[in-house]
Amino acid sequence: MPDSSSIQCSSFFPDPSQESSLQRFLDSMKIGYIEWHDGIGYDLDALNELTGSELKQVEELMISRKDSDWRDVETLAALNTPFSIQALKDCLTSPDLECRLFAAKFLKEMNIEDHIEEVVVNTMAQTTIGGGMTYALYLAKSYPTEKIRQEILRCALVGKDDIRVHCAAMSLFLYGVTTIDFDTDQKIVYEFHEKDMPARMKVFERLCAMVGVDPIDLLR
Repeated sequence: MPDSSSIQCSSFFPDPSQESSLQRFLDSMKIGYIEWHDGIGYDLDALNELTGSELKQVEELMISRKDSDWRDVETLAALNTPFSIQALKDCLTSPDLECRLFAAKFLKEMNIEDHIEEVVVNTMAQTTIGGGMTYALYLAKSYPTEKIRQEILRCALVGKDDIRVHCAAMSLFLYGVTTIDFDTDQKIVYEFHEKDMPARMKVFERLCAMVGVDPIDLLR
């Protein structure tokens, strides 16, 4: 027979299994520091348990939020309905760069449309640390087409201040100079912190020589 203390505790902390799948999913949309920092998505297990009107409710909610967070894009892909797929396609031009990149990834993985190269090439220079850079570089590493390699290299010169070093390091990897995507022994990458464009151009020319690319052709 349970003691009185265990009965009291159970009243304060109800069994999570008693909570509806819909509520569990909605609760998972409350993103705190840990979820943000660790890249934790919504509860897709709870999503998979939904049926009927609840599933439709979530679909409508995700479509309305399609430009808000990469987690909404991930959920649209998990829903995999005609309306959610159209929303994914709409996300390819999302003002949120991470939503744009994630939409390209999921559409590719679902064998629906391949926009990886297009989206990475058109998005990379606009990204920042915390604003799409990490995922754009992940896609570049996963799908290193020639146009993507050229764009990552170009962004070592013309990208925003906080991504140039990362693009330079990734370029060395994509062109086979290094075996890891950020080799700290390659000191040249840190020179891309340089804010003066003429000085940075000289560093860029050295980087291009290392990877065997003509900088004039690249920037033409």
